[in-house]
Amino acid sequence: MKNILIVEDEEYMLNLLKIHLSDEYNITEAKDGQIALEYIENQVFDLVVLDIMLPHVDGWTVCERILKKGDTPIIMLTARSELYDKVKGLELGADDYLIKPFEFEELKARIKALLRRYDHIQKRDESNNQIKFLNGRFLIDNESRQLTVNNQLVELTAKEFSLLALLASQPQRVFTREILLDNIWEMYESRDLRTVDTHVKNIRIKLKKVEKEMNFIKTVWGIGYKLNIQEDIQ
Repeated sequence: MKNILIVEDEEYMLNLLKIHLSDEYNITEAKDGQIALEYIENQVFDLVVLDIMLPHVDGWTVCERILKKGDTPIIMLTARSELYDKVKGLELGADDYLIKPFEFEELKARIKALLRRYDHIQKRDESNNQIKFLNGRFLIDNESRQLTVNNQLVELTAKEFSLLALLASQPQRVFTREILLDNIWEMYESRDLRTVDTHVKNIRIKLKKVEKEMNFIKTVWGIGYKLNIQEDIQ
């Protein structure tokens, strides 16, 4: 069974989360941010369900510490519906978020999807360092840093390839422009968010030259981009 850390200070909500998840996962609970940080330092979790509003240490700080230690998937919970909370969570590197109140079946579905995605990423990294889509017709080779579509090489610049490979590393995840800048561009290079937009535009143009219907980089208005394509499962 996968190990999940639930960080939630509301007793009622914590009990409901345990009831709905404990039949499928090993659950560890933390009722405040400081306790969560202690668990994170001493244990390994497959996924974290993390509330934002916590005593002692807030969810934002806990999220940052988790991601500094490793690549653990995070679903953030918030009682607020403002765009700011959603964007900030994504900027920090959280994978998903749910606004309270939510349906527990939806939470379970999102947990399963995230765990499945991370398992596939790990298996891929251990095996061949390639990412394949559309039955292998769309192939990203991180070792040679080449993209081929329908067995045809697509000439990408170094930054274009890095951007596409990052989006492809977690299909369907929304990457903010800030995250893309931080991961691909050095601190001394352009920090203009429009730089990301320009590179995405160039990648789209090059993809359409080899496959007119290939428009898988989706714009998430006000936030960033995601690769809206299903990875081949091997």
